[in-house]
Amino acid sequence: MEPQYRIIFHIDLNAFFASCEITRRPELAHRPVAVGGRKGSARGVVTTANYVARKFGIHSAMPMATAKRKCRQLVVLPADFELYKKVSRQFFEMLGEYSPLVEKASIDEAYMDMSHHFPKNHPQALAHQIQKRVNEELGIGCSIGIAPNKFLAKMASDMKKPNGLTILRKRDLPSILWPLPIEAMHGIGKSSAPKLKLMGIETIGDLANLKDTAKMEQLLGPHSLKWVDRAKGKDRRPVDVERYDTLASIGHSTTFPKDYVFEEQIKGKLLLMCQKTARRLMVGKKYGKTISVQMKGADFKNASKSKTLAVPIQRAEEIYQIAEELFDGHWEGEPLRLIGVTAANLTSSKKVTTQLDLFNYQSFATEEKINKTVREITKKHGSVLSKGIAKHEPKI
Repeated sequence: MEPQYRIIFHIDLNAFFASCEITRRPELAHRPVAVGGRKGSARGVVTTANYVARKFGIHSAMPMATAKRKCRQLVVLPADFELYKKVSRQFFEMLGEYSPLVEKASIDEAYMDMSHHFPKNHPQALAHQIQKRVNEELGIGCSIGIAPNKFLAKMASDMKKPNGLTILRKRDLPSILWPLPIEAMHGIGKSSAPKLKLMGIETIGDLANLKDTAKMEQLLGPHSLKWVDRAKGKDRRPVDVERYDTLASIGHSTTFPKDYVFEEQIKGKLLLMCQKTARRLMVGKKYGKTISVQMKGADFKNASKSKTLAVPIQRAEEIYQIAEELFDGHWEGEPLRLIGVTAANLTSSKKVTTQLDLFNYQSFATEEKINKTVREITKKHGSVLSKGIAKHEPKI
């Protein structure tokens, strides 16, 4: 039965990786700090920047070379994932003292169902208490959003950073949420926002009051209809304690030592990423229904293409077949800096029993041809399946 009311917190640790580094190097507190890359590496991108660095226009995913040009006094630190995991564990253990219903949204953010505290404890007082403890015990600031559901709580926590506390009620939507630009809405990606603007949807309020939802569904797919409900403040999703423990996707990417322009070189790396992804799928006993290929050009612009299959796959040659198809359909010969492959919509079994029939026999007949192509590329570029995954990859 749907509860009569819900009190949901969304808690987001501020500039988490950089904040963790500053806790052990307090002298950096007022200096611009960026975390990213490995020790001794000249390449890489910014993983996190503290708020001092952000005043110079530095942000996550920015090439480190660009960040250094923007701020010559920038302190660049290599990532220490063991430290971040340790602090994250302490953070979630602390939250567990306040509610048994804590959902890990990522290593540094969480949803909490705090409904059971009402009316004995005021939500705002509890939020201040949590902020105080996180700051004193972990040495890190956090922003908290309080709302009747997860979507509004997430939007609220983003409104005042760093160290903000925002309460967002449904009656506040017309004055607080709806005037915001559509790009500010959680769940609306960089590729979706321009398409919505073509329909005249400039603000979250425009989306909430949209009448012709059929046109949006045709343009952006049936999943887009949930955005209208979210804009209206509707979100019935429960706080899911086990959600973070279920992998959403498995993938690998690689940054080239220089801009790659030759198809053979790029496809060799693409195959390696497929093999690494396949290995992790096999180890985790998972199959993927959606395969995506990520590309980053020499201008650092990202592009991603994906395909969802009727039957989930796991083997490297199957993944490469889809990845190559996506790559060939999108790449136009421009220099590339990065290539990546991701398997999403994961499942623990194929779920569909493969049966030869009039409609799929041709794909099986051509499988040997595909395998032959893969073997030829593997012969030139080597296979990582026999070598396993690199042992030094950070796992969070």
